[in-house]
Amino acid sequence: MITSPLRIDEFRAGVALLPADLACRAEALQLYVTHRPRCPDCERTGDSVRHAFSAAHFGDIPAAERLLTAAERSARPASHATGCGRGGLRSIRGVSGNHGRVTGRWAATELLTAATDASWKSRVCGIGYITSEGCWGLRGWAADRRDPTGASKVLVNELRAVDLLLRAVGRPDVLLVDSLCALSFLHTWQRGDTGRMPDDYDLRPRRNGPPTLVRLAEHVAELDGLTFRHVKGHSGHLLNEAADSLASIARRSVTERFDATGRATGLVSSFLSSWHQRPMAA
Repeated sequence: MITSPLRIDEFRAGVALLPADLACRAEALQLYVTHRPRCPDCERTGDSVRHAFSAAHFGDIPAAERLLTAAERSARPASHATGCGRGGLRSIRGVSGNHGRVTGRWAATELLTAATDASWKSRVCGIGYITSEGCWGLRGWAADRRDPTGASKVLVNELRAVDLLLRAVGRPDVLLVDSLCALSFLHTWQRGDTGRMPDDYDLRPRRNGPPTLVRLAEHVAELDGLTFRHVKGHSGHLLNEAADSLASIARRSVTERFDATGRATGLVSSFLSSWHQRPMAA
């Protein structure tokens, strides 16, 4: 028997029972709890989240954490039914979005290179990242009247894409961005000037802590050995083109119904096969 989906207010009440780190992980799995399951793995994910809420209600936070870990495991794309469209880890180490990794017969001798990008259209945003080792991620959302982005929407979302990468994957050796303005902020923060922020960006604390860019600035200032490098957008650079496509998939997934995880996995596999076959001087 399929359990009825939770109402949004019921879901939020469950999230409120959790400490901040677990609340973030639970919120990333909202889709599995507030909508009808499309396959057995979707159902298992939703059930685990509900049980986590119950454990938290009785004060057993360690059990709630174990149950959320089980939910995240069930949300992975490997076992979801073909066409489900929800297969994909909505959270990785508490980082919302869809994340995955493709593997291939690639040499691991070169520097770990990553690229990030953002896509914004009609108040809907998508961000994405890819690494030369096969890790990828994307996240999409629709802005509402409480949107804290401010006037510099493209810039802020370019920087949010960098934050998504660094929190989900960790530090690469080289990070490619196609926004010179975003690169300027990253270099400024790297030099320790973490107070510089895009115009009109809302600096008020969020429910789960500091604003994304405040957290990102402090993170970047503490990183050693990371090189930020500009690459011209839409110039045929394989990693940049892949990041751009992932951001577009994320944005479109907000308003369209398709298997975003399957499409992203195929795209990343294709781009990385070409990337690792290129002349090393490219």
